[in-house]
Amino acid sequence: MIAGPAAERPEYVHRLAELAASGRFTPLIDRCYPFEQIAEAHRYVDQGHKRGSVVVTLDWDAAQSL
Repeated sequence: MIAGPAAERPEYVHRLAELAASGRFTPLIDRCYPFEQIAEAHRYVDQGHKRGSVVVTLDWDAAQSL
């Protein structure tokens, strides 16, 4: 397992986008949580049983109306 800050470079992100668009790279998403359940998402990750990424989604329309 590799942990720590990621060293994203624009060309890396662009290449990943190309691979995803072509279907040659498919990210593994374990679970998705709405932002309102971010504490639950952290608890799930902290259990150490996740098998992919845990995604936290934002409701942009609701956020912009604040």
